[in-house]
Amino acid sequence: MRLRRIEVRDFRKLQHLVVEGLGDGLNVVVGDNEAGKSTLLAALRAVLFERHRVGGRAAQGMLPFGQSVRPEIRLDFDLGGEAWRLRKAFVQKPEAELESPRGRWSGDEVEEKLAELLGFTPPGAGGSKPGEHQGAYGLLWVQQGTAHEALGVGAGREGIAAALETEVGQVLGGERGRALLTAAERRRADHWTKLDKPRGPWKELREEVEELEARQADLRRRWEAHDGKVSDLAARQEALARHEREDSLGQAQRDLAAARVAEGQAARLEQGLREAEGRRKLAAAARDAAEGRRAARAALVGRRDAAARALASAQEEAGALRGVLEAHDAAARGAAGRLAEARGARDRATERLAAGERALRRQEAREALGRLEAQLRGAEEAERRRRVALAGAAAVAITAAALKEVEALAQARDRTLARSQAASVRIDFAPDDGRAVTVDGRAQDAGAPVWLAADAEIMLEGFGRLRVRPGGGAGDLAREAEDAGRALAERLAALGVADPAEARAALQRRLACEGEAEAQARLVEALAPQGIEALQAAVAAQRSVLDEVGDGIGEADAAVVEAARADLHAAMGTVAGVEAEAKAAEAARVAADRDLATLEGRTAGLAREHEALGAELAEARAAVPDEALEAALGQAGAELLAAEAAEGAARAALEASDPEVVRLEMKRAERAEQAIRADIDRLGREKRDLEVELGALGREGVGEQLAEVEGLLELRRRQLGLRGQEAAASKLLHEALVAAQSESKDRWLGPVREKVRPYLRLLQPDTDVVLNETTLEIEGFRRDGREEAFHDLSIGAREQVAVVTRLALADILRGAGRSAAVILDDALVNTDEARLSRMHLVLHRAAENLQVLVLTCRERDFRQLGAPLVRIR
Repeated sequence: MRLRRIEVRDFRKLQHLVVEGLGDGLNVVVGDNEAGKSTLLAALRAVLFERHRVGGRAAQGMLPFGQSVRPEIRLDFDLGGEAWRLRKAFVQKPEAELESPRGRWSGDEVEEKLAELLGFTPPGAGGSKPGEHQGAYGLLWVQQGTAHEALGVGAGREGIAAALETEVGQVLGGERGRALLTAAERRRADHWTKLDKPRGPWKELREEVEELEARQADLRRRWEAHDGKVSDLAARQEALARHEREDSLGQAQRDLAAARVAEGQAARLEQGLREAEGRRKLAAAARDAAEGRRAARAALVGRRDAAARALASAQEEAGALRGVLEAHDAAARGAAGRLAEARGARDRATERLAAGERALRRQEAREALGRLEAQLRGAEEAERRRRVALAGAAAVAITAAALKEVEALAQARDRTLARSQAASVRIDFAPDDGRAVTVDGRAQDAGAPVWLAADAEIMLEGFGRLRVRPGGGAGDLAREAEDAGRALAERLAALGVADPAEARAALQRRLACEGEAEAQARLVEALAPQGIEALQAAVAAQRSVLDEVGDGIGEADAAVVEAARADLHAAMGTVAGVEAEAKAAEAARVAADRDLATLEGRTAGLAREHEALGAELAEARAAVPDEALEAALGQAGAELLAAEAAEGAARAALEASDPEVVRLEMKRAERAEQAIRADIDRLGREKRDLEVELGALGREGVGEQLAEVEGLLELRRRQLGLRGQEAAASKLLHEALVAAQSESKDRWLGPVREKVRPYLRLLQPDTDVVLNETTLEIEGFRRDGREEAFHDLSIGAREQVAVVTRLALADILRGAGRSAAVILDDALVNTDEARLSRMHLVLHRAAENLQVLVLTCRERDFRQLGAPLVRIR
């Protein structure tokens, strides 16, 4: 199929678009982003593959946003050496018409005829999907942004497979081979899962054999356990009889009673020792109490004597401090008089200095005010000039961007005029005898040439009419020139200028005003860095200073002020010295007074303490004389010696009884009695349990069950062997067919590689594409003897490999009589300049036998392709 002309009306964003003049080989359709290239491809898919009565989301997707119109598409194409014309209208009053030299079809007949001609599957209730319904065209028409993805062979596989079978014959990659492999897969699936695990009747037999083997093993264990349990029962009976013969439990009980008697005797000895220890501790406490009372009496005597000595010492020290305090009082009074004199001299010097400084401050304020007022006048004048300049700049509408736009429009107008004149027909008139000439009814100066870009009628007086029809797209170029001139005029009118030169002059005036405004702004900033308002505030502040200082204070004299400052400094030094002296004298007096008060307070306390201790000692001796304390201490020591002797005797008696041995014997006897009793109980329980188990085994008939299971197991093992042979055979057959198909892969996919190889040689020599023999999808890319997965390649490499593979598959379809155009919508956007140049060669080679349409927004990349350019707007 060769596309010749496409006309689209009211389809999505396209109100009316005509693409015509499409040739057999390479064709490049150029348009800016959002110009509608991808929409054009969608319209092409719709007119061929969508039912004209389609509704729902598919129909809504054809309508422009927010509009209710009737999308209509017309397509002229060549197929089988004949010209065909197709028209479809959708949504409102849907129609379909198809014409050829062989006849005319309409309505639903159109969809049926197109499916027959192009070999695709019409969609059901919904819209058409490239991978499911559009056959080879879903593969060969590449949508924008998908060129680097997998081929998406989909419904096109059957057509390609049929073309390959036509070329290489029926091999394992063909229909008979696939049918044979499918039958082998079904036979294998009867016995094996996808993970090579058994399934079906074979799996059930294996599981039954495993269950029988497990039951056989269980019955054997139970049968063998029967004999063991008989022996165990006899052993338990013998052990119980031995306990009874030897009276082991009675002997253990008697040993336990004897151990308990010995333990009681040891406990009584331990109690006697504890009582003796208690009496010894009481005697020791009484002796310690007597010693404490005697020590307390001695300590009280010592504290009374120490208090007497401290009182005498404090009284002597207080007398000395009173003399020191009188001397410090006299020194402090003298320092206070000298300080009053020094402060008077300092106050007089301060008054002289304040008067002189006030006069200087007024003089400095007058000078500063003059400077600030001059700065303020200059800044206000510069601000006025800046505003005037800004107003002048604002009055000009031209900006640098606007001028650039105007110049670009002027250049576009000049280029289109030059191209229009180059494509137009020039006619020079030389009439005889001054005969008149008119062009389209307008009189023409016979001495001036005429440039004709559109159809025109020329009247030559004395000759007749002459009709001129320029070709080569001159009319389109003339309209482009008119559009460019109109756009320039509209922009100039919007800016209020007559031509680009006036616009440039206006911009120069604006720039001059802006420069003047900037210079005055810098002057304002230099005169008033903090702003004019801040400068005005500074002037007001200086005036406030003058008002504050006032008048009538005399003239400023710096020498007088300096002399007053020196006098004040000297007076302040004198005051500081006298103040330090007075402070030191006062501090010494205060410290002496404080020390005397402290010492007098301590002396009074010591007197009270001495008196209290004397009274306390007299009271204690009256209650208990010193001799009575000594007698009580001697008696408590004798009682402690007697208690210690009694404790030693009790300890010796306990150690002689060896209580540790008695406790160990007791524990041993208890554990022996418990162990023998537990052993007899355990043996009795085990004897009863074994008797019950042996009785149950005898009733179950374990021996008969074992024989029955072993017979059934032998039968199932023979059946399992037969099933296993059948499963192994099915698996072997499938593996052999898969291996044979793999071996035939080169022959099955050989034509594809033969078609791809010339394209790859132009792009990257010594490389090959690896396809899946079943799905025909790209699996990998082989270069330098190493295979890489397709998805591991860069986006640009994937894009190039996918494009050349599609071209090869289109060649195979053409060879089988199923020629189809190849459409690439912005399919090489990730290709660098060097590879893009090589891809141009690839496209040229493909275009020798195929029609290839390249839809692109990058005219510069395909300008050197050497193919006709069709521009859409």
